[in-house]
Amino acid sequence: MADGEGFVVRVRGLPWSCSVDEVQRFFSDCKPANGAGGIHFTYTREGRPSGEAFVELESEDDLKIAVKKDRETMGHRYVEVFKSNSVEMDWVLKHTGPNCPETGGDGLVRMRGLPFGCSKEEIVQFFSGLEIVPNGITLPVDFQGRSSGEAFVQFASQDIAEKALKKHKERIGHRYIEIFQSSRAEVRTHYEPQRKAAGMQRPGPYDRPSGGRGYSAVPRGGVLRQDAPRRLRWALWRWELLLPECHGPLCAHEGASLPSD
Repeated sequence: MADGEGFVVRVRGLPWSCSVDEVQRFFSDCKPANGAGGIHFTYTREGRPSGEAFVELESEDDLKIAVKKDRETMGHRYVEVFKSNSVEMDWVLKHTGPNCPETGGDGLVRMRGLPFGCSKEEIVQFFSGLEIVPNGITLPVDFQGRSSGEAFVQFASQDIAEKALKKHKERIGHRYIEIFQSSRAEVRTHYEPQRKAAGMQRPGPYDRPSGGRGYSAVPRGGVLRQDAPRRLRWALWRWELLLPECHGPLCAHEGASLPSD
């Protein structure tokens, strides 16, 4: 990681009652910098826990161990862990929470704890009688395209949003829903990093290779061209590892190393 960015992970999906001790136990295999002082929870405008935290770590090795805990469980909740840096951490800590100067009057709320597969129509029904602006519901997904269990809802006014907050811990199906006041700044910090990361993930063995119609990255000699799209080279490289007995080498660099750009 570049100098000055530190060794930081961002944690999402924490139980609302999560404590510093619980985070330390969750990351017991690695060392948070300054012990409990390296764990930073984020909060909503009402001062309630947002379910997220930043954890500063002592070294690159600790960072690598920490990100491997992505999607392990804490209590009955799975927890997302992904790389961050001190710049993002400082910005989020400054621009969220009850003392944030930029979060007033947006008419936005954040929902948490939605059932898997919850639709926008179900959210509209949940807020029946409260006017939501056209295209005012955002359903973030994780890097695999699965629902995050959260949503951002833009109401027609801040007064209506205040009424929506009163539905905190009412139910959709068998799940109670947490509702927090939100802002456009929170949408950016919560949603954009994951959307950007989605384009950086390695494709799975069954991902459909991308590329123009009629374009072949593998010439007749059977060696993958190095100017082929990176996603296609990844897919063919992994295919070779899965089915080595079915064909000869497809990658210009044989072995189990990542195809380079």
